[in-house]
Amino acid sequence: MSWTIGFVGAGVMAETMISGLLAEGFEPGRILASHRRADRVAELSALGVSATLDNRVAAAADVVVISVKPQTLLGVLAEVKGAVRPDALVVSIVAGARLRVLQVVLGHHKVVRCMPNLPCRIRRGMTVWCAAGELGDGDRARVAAVLGVMGKHIEVQDEGHVDRATAVNGTGPAIVAHFVKAFIEAAGYIGEPRGVARETVLETMLGTAEMILQNEGHIAELIDEVTSPGGTTSRALQVLKNGRFSAVLTESVDAAYQRTRELGDALEAALPPA
Repeated sequence: MSWTIGFVGAGVMAETMISGLLAEGFEPGRILASHRRADRVAELSALGVSATLDNRVAAAADVVVISVKPQTLLGVLAEVKGAVRPDALVVSIVAGARLRVLQVVLGHHKVVRCMPNLPCRIRRGMTVWCAAGELGDGDRARVAAVLGVMGKHIEVQDEGHVDRATAVNGTGPAIVAHFVKAFIEAAGYIGEPRGVARETVLETMLGTAEMILQNEGHIAELIDEVTSPGGTTSRALQVLKNGRFSAVLTESVDAAYQRTRELGDALEAALPPA
């Protein structure tokens, strides 16, 4: 790979991408990263990449990754507009930022919008992405190279699915972790030692997820395999139903989805007049 990649904004997820690229043999000298704080620039330089305080320097790469907070996005895009080359591929991981916002402010057509998640930090993540403008084979190879170092990735054609992914795989790790925490606490409530509870809950989660991945049947079939009439599982599931477990989970995911749309609407509303 002979192309360069620049990270405009170099927080946790950008560093995850950088570390993954380096692990895959991407030459450090072809990675640029910008940040507003000098101490952060020093940390990035320690990785061997070209770090700078100037966003425009990072934006002059072949692939430009925009990884700033939604609240600062429009200002940063306006700042780097003239530095982005016409043939560059712009990849955004900014929550809620729609393709149209990126295209209008940058005056650039070839843009990819992504939603990675926290497990990308251990290269077990899931990223959902979509593109505006025609991507050639070389562009798609570059998207795959960048996202593939973090785990799996799925391209969707409807941008609305990236908003939904923000609520599902983006917010999902916090929801799953909350469930695991509550499960461990429940195990402790009935007297299981904390160390045992942690290991049994986590291994049960991992094993069940692996069974679901390997089984093409409906998840309900797995539940039926565990549930006997009048048994322990039947009683546990009845308590979950009485507590509106599924409904509360749906409401939680929907709340995250609606917030994602609010962020997108706010960015659209802040666009300068045409």
